[in-house]
Parts: sequence; C-alpha cells; structure tokens
Amino acid sequence: MNKQGSSVGTSVALVWLCSVAPLAAILVPLLLPVYQQSYALDASAMGFLASADLAGACLASISAPLWLQRTGCRGGVIGGLMVVATANIAAAFAGTSLLLLTTRLVAGVGTGLVLSSAIPIVSASQRPARLISAVQVLQLLLAGAALAGAGQLLAAGGPRPVLLAVVAIAVLSLPAAMLLPGRSGQAHSLPTLAEMRPVSLILGGIFIYFAAAAIISNYAGQLSTQQGLSIEAVSTALAVGNLGALPGSLIAMLAATPEHRRLMMVAAAGLQCLAVAVMLWVPGALVFTAAFFLVQMCITILGPLQVAALVDRDASGRGIEGLAAMQSGGQALGPLLGALFISGGRVDGAYLCGFAIVVVSTAMVVRRRSAIR
Repeated sequence: MNKQGSSVGTSVALVWLCSVAPLAAILVPLLLPVYQQSYALDASAMGFLASADLAGACLASISAPLWLQRTGCRGGVIGGLMVVATANIAAAFAGTSLLLLTTRLVAGVGTGLVLSSAIPIVSASQRPARLISAVQVLQLLLAGAALAGAGQLLAAGGPRPVLLAVVAIAVLSLPAAMLLPGRSGQAHSLPTLAEMRPVSLILGGIFIYFAAAAIISNYAGQLSTQQGLSIEAVSTALAVGNLGALPGSLIAMLAATPEHRRLMMVAAAGLQCLAVAVMLWVPGALVFTAAFFLVQMCITILGPLQVAALVDRDASGRGIEGLAAMQSGGQALGPLLGALFISGGRVDGAYLCGFAIVVVSTAMVVRRRSAIR
C-alpha cells in the first residue's frame, strides 16, 4: 500500500512539474508580438527568439544520459527549476535583444533538465502514453489560465510581471520535486544505433511533427495581430484555444488497438490541417479561437499516440530516451524554419510550411502497420 501511495505521489508530482517547467515557453506566442515591438525585431530575430527556449531544452535533453546518473531524477528537476527561475528573472530585466535571447536559451536548458529528468519515470511506468497525456492536459490547462491572465499583465506592465509570475510558480513548485526518486545505481549510457534503428522512422516523424506544431503555435499570436486582433483578444483566443488539450488527450486514450491508433492519427492530422486553413483564410476572433482550439486538440491527440507507436515498436526499451530530444529539437527548429517563409511581416507562408509538415510526419509514423502494432 505504501509503495502504491508513493507511486501515485510520484506520478502526481511528475505531472505537475512537467507542466510547470515549460510555462514561459508556452507563453511565447503571446509575448512574441510584444517583444517584436519593444526590441524592433525582424523576421530572423523573431525566429531565433521563438526557438530559444526550445533549443535550450533540446541541448539538455540530448545530453541527459551523461548527467542523469549523477543528479538522479530529483536532483535534475530541482536544478532545472532553479535555472528556470534565475533565467526568467534575468529575462524580465533584459535591456537588449541579445541579452533577452541568451536568457531565454538558458531558461530552456532549465526546462530541458526538468523534462529529461522525468524520462526514466515515464519509461518505467506501465502506461507511458497515459502519463504523457496527463502531462499534456495539465500543461495546457495551466497554459490556458496563464495566457488569460498574461493578457491583462501585458497590457498593464509589459512582459516583466508575466515572467516574474513564472518565477514564483517555479520556486513554489520546488517541494514537489522531493517526491521524485533520487539517484539509482543504474548506469545511463547513450543508446546505440542498433537500438535506435527500429524506431528511427517514428522518431523522425515525431521530430518534424513537433517542428510543425511549434510553427503553428508560436506564430499564432503574430497571425492574430496580423488579422487585426487586439492583444487582449489574442490572449483570450490563445487561452481558450489551449483548452483543446483536454478533449484531445481524452480522445487519444480511446484508441486501444493499433488500427484504431492509426486511423485516429490520420483523422487528427487531417483535422489539424483543416483548422490551419481556417486560421489563415477565415477572419474573425471567434473563428480564429475555434480553429486554434482544434489545432491544440489535435496536437494532444497525436502526441500520446506517437508515444504509443514508439513504445510498441521499441524492442530495446531505449527509444523513448530519444523522445524528449526529438520533441524539443523539433519545437526549436520549427520557428527558425517558419521564419524562412515569413514575408513582409506576414506569417502565411510559415503556416503553409507547417501544414505540409503535418502531412509528411503523419505518413512517416503510420506508414507501416508494424510501426504501430
């Protein structure tokens, strides 16, 4: 009974910490238009800034096997939260765009430390896809609440109070890290090519899918202001849209068989592409909100199903160790790739790029039935 209670406590703490750690990065779509005006950013600078948090997270994720043995899950999460807090304090008072970019990169490293430290717990759980679904639900519910409040804070005081609120949440979350396991005697090493080869196609699909998701999500604020919405309307649209995570994750849990997963991934990808088209070509705050809701719903359908496909195909059990790196790496690449298609300050081309990538990535994951059995 004690062991079961400890396991439940660990899972709850893990879900909370993984939801809190990327909060500042989730707020980027709302902050980016404000940063563009405050620092006079061009399209290239916007792409770098939109990618900075996720690039830092990718660096931490890739190197996780090299430091996780020393820190353990608990130590990695505590260290990551402290880095997140410190970097966001620095970002709140950054006087130049270069300093802001640097602090965002460091904050991303902290986020990556937290998320990568959680991977051993996820991989050891009996239902990793469901645990990740729970993280997605709480993560985006918190993001919805944060986006709703951040619009008012931005209108009143700019990005500084928003970032300091993120700092306070990170610091107050430190006690939850004490429920996580410490160092174990198990050695961590980088997976071999032979271990990763059977899941390389799925990991590649996950990588480019999260690049597309980052394009669509991170430039949503820019697209909505491009269509004439106020910053308050943008924050409301993004907050309500993020609530699409809840039905999305619940829907993903209904796919119990490989064939169901395959069909659901294809349907979700098609619906996401349709929603992107609506965001681009059908004006209006209500329509934009509904379409963004569908986009976020589809992300939280596809994400857990991609994990299930990865776990089912991964005979070595090491493939999931590449999950965080592929997701954060794809998210970091997305805004940089999207910036190449921004013309005259308009992000239409970036959204069309994201549309195409969703189609290709889904084909990679569901291409062979054996990949999702």
